Amino acid sequence: MTTEQLAPCAFRYVERGQTLCSRAGDAFDQAVWPEVCVRCPVPSWVAAGICQHLDIGTEVGENLGAQPPRVSTACRFFGVRLNGLERCGTCPEFAAWQGPVAAGASAEGLLAQGIPGEVLEAAVREALDRQVQRERVRMMPQCFRIGAAQCLRAPELVPNWILVLPPASLRSAESYRNLVGEVLKSGAVEALFFTSSLRDVDSLCDLCLSVQQCPRIIVDVTEWDVEALFAVGLAGALGRQLLLLRGRDTTPPFTPQGLSIYEYTTGEDLAMVLVRGLGLEMRAEEKKGAEGNEAAPGETQGGTGAVPAPEAETPAPKAVQGKETKRARKTRTSR
Repeated sequence: MTTEQLAPCAFRYVERGQTLCSRAGDAFDQAVWPEVCVRCPVPSWVAAGICQHLDIGTEVGENLGAQPPRVSTACRFFGVRLNGLERCGTCPEFAAWQGPVAAGASAEGLLAQGIPGEVLEAAVREALDRQVQRERVRMMPQCFRIGAAQCLRAPELVPNWILVLPPASLRSAESYRNLVGEVLKSGAVEALFFTSSLRDVDSLCDLCLSVQQCPRIIVDVTEWDVEALFAVGLAGALGRQLLLLRGRDTTPPFTPQGLSIYEYTTGEDLAMVLVRGLGLEMRAEEKKGAEGNEAAPGETQGGTGAVPAPEAETPAPKAVQGKETKRARKTRTSR
């Protein structure tokens, strides 16, 4: 280790037994080597005064040996690379740097310090209510369309409804809606299908209303589109239960952080994902029918608006059928 005295440096800090440089260019190698750090010109620059727009990067690796570290500089205001501190002394936009943020303070912490205590406390309670306790149903706090304090359409949460957003190419496919609708109906819930595209503010208002009415949202992200992104964002902000699906042979451009995406290949896979993802309790005969459905979703185009799931034909109960048969036999005997 060098016997030379290290000058105080605003960018040198200690963490978990290591001495690190916050301006090291390599994010994975920020360890300070005294033989290199002692020859760094940055502490003298800071002492003389640097601009707050100056961005500094250093290389402090052990491989430099007794050589001074490589220091790169750039101006964040003009977005240009510099050679040392050139142009800084005569720059009209020069503003003295006040030093680094105090240790342990983050951007979020600084923001919290500027918020009144009662406002911050109310925000924390609201976040807990939305994400953990869910003591009250959240609606849009203000209408985005006209700026009214409440939505003029007066949405109310319907506990038995589930909003379903199929992929864009399957919005009007009856086979897809039939399959999803039958599975949800067998679990004693009703599907509300959103089948339009966000062409104007009216369609956006319809989707917003549907999200507010349904406590649970199903979004099929096999094909990412603006409808899916808006529904995911609003549902998350309002604390709705969200179930994301996608075809197994597709790859979305990104995966929302903290959200799981369930994959399916066939109609049977889709039915099972819906049952498990939503925790539906199906009757034995309906569960058997859903598991035996091998048909894949259809691929027709078109469709607008939020439409309910199609009603299935309900066969007459066996007791009634038997009674009618006995009456028919009695009639034939009397004749």
